[in-house]
Amino acid sequence: MVDIQTVGVLITATSVTIAAIYYILTLRNTIDNRKAKLLMECNRIMNSKEYLIDLHESLNYEWKDFNDFWAKYGHPNPEAHSRWISIANSMSNTLDLLKWNLINEDMARQYLGYVSMGAFWEKFAPAVKEMRVQMNLPKMFGNIEYYYDKWQLNPSGNK
Repeated sequence: MVDIQTVGVLITATSVTIAAIYYILTLRNTIDNRKAKLLMECNRIMNSKEYLIDLHESLNYEWKDFNDFWAKYGHPNPEAHSRWISIANSMSNTLDLLKWNLINEDMARQYLGYVSMGAFWEKFAPAVKEMRVQMNLPKMFGNIEYYYDKWQLNPSGNK
């Protein structure tokens, strides 16, 4: 026969198990909601008129060498500098989310636009690489370069 103490232990164990399951489900739901909010914010930024205009304008920049680039699009020209650097920072920040496993690679490709990121990096890579040397910032926008190179090897994103 089952005594009262055994029944009490079973009820307690069942209650703790149910509470743990409820906590895990609530935590997963909270994480999913935060990811959704994060993705909506990325979407809002990457599809904003300002972002798209800045991307388009910066892809039309022209320069002969690094000194010409810096004179036209560096700190001496805050308007032009802020245009391309904000695009690079937005791309870099989105790739940081990927690095921290807050978004997956397909999401990063979708929000960055593989073609847009590729065109941006192809345009600005020589200037950024020279800036790394001149400013002693060896990792400046390194994540853009890394994913650009990685995605060049697999443009479709198929595994």
